[in-house]
Amino acid sequence: MKMENTKPDISAVIPAYNEESGIGPVIDSLNSVLAKTAGNYEIIVIDDGSSDHTAEVARKHPAKVIRHPNNRGYGRALLTGFSAAKYDWILMIDGDGSYPPEEALKLMPNLPDFDMVIGARQGAFFWGSPFKTLLRWIYLSIARFVAGESIPDANSGLRIVRKKTFDNSMPFVCLGYSFTTTMTLSMLKAGSFVQFVPINFVERKGSSKVRYLRDTLRTLQIMTQVMIYYNPIKLTATLIVFLSPISVLPAFYLFISGKQLAAAIVFIGALSISIIIFFLGCIMELLHPNKKIFAGTADNE
Repeated sequence: MKMENTKPDISAVIPAYNEESGIGPVIDSLNSVLAKTAGNYEIIVIDDGSSDHTAEVARKHPAKVIRHPNNRGYGRALLTGFSAAKYDWILMIDGDGSYPPEEALKLMPNLPDFDMVIGARQGAFFWGSPFKTLLRWIYLSIARFVAGESIPDANSGLRIVRKKTFDNSMPFVCLGYSFTTTMTLSMLKAGSFVQFVPINFVERKGSSKVRYLRDTLRTLQIMTQVMIYYNPIKLTATLIVFLSPISVLPAFYLFISGKQLAAAIVFIGALSISIIIFFLGCIMELLHPNKKIFAGTADNE
């Protein structure tokens, strides 16, 4: 007979930057949710150097407020909150009201079976305009390719994570908005148990701090770093696939133009570079420190 799970002890961390219009209702709603679903709990607001009255508003509600002297980024705010958290389960939620705190109730039943439970956003406010939908589809396709598995939402700001698993699964972190993408990909590649749960996503209060070009480039950088760290052969093989047409097409053109010797030189040179790139990936794979984590885990003795 399966015993009923006890209520988890939760530290809720709310990163906030110029969110005076939304932070109060988020704290109050989250307090009501945790009072019913958590054992012991705390709510920590990280005011990331706001220029408005975010900290003052937050202090009028049931929450511990930590203020950065200047703005250091979304990821840095979360790291401050994680360090201050005293419980092993950490609930992340943004302070802009786009994630209704009641949606956290959908994540709770998955504890403690999973190391991280992510609220996968749904609806029009998640997908946005047709152009934004295209960008998000491309982004998620790349994330799925990097992780090697299905990811419905890689950078959701509503999730619950086991603190000790997070500490052991993050080889590097991003201090900006790519923090959540880094967390998702790193924990999946580290072999942690991750669950995605559909949630509602609504219009935020206040103005967005996201800068699409800057944050997209940083996210692509993070994805590349994750591939280098966890699967360098996959990265080098991908480079070869994309670089091959650049060399094969000129060689083919030279060949049909009657310049067989030049075509052979170009082809052999490209083939040599591809082999070197592939073996560099093999060397990185062999030297990878993460191999020690999974050594022998497939044996059941």
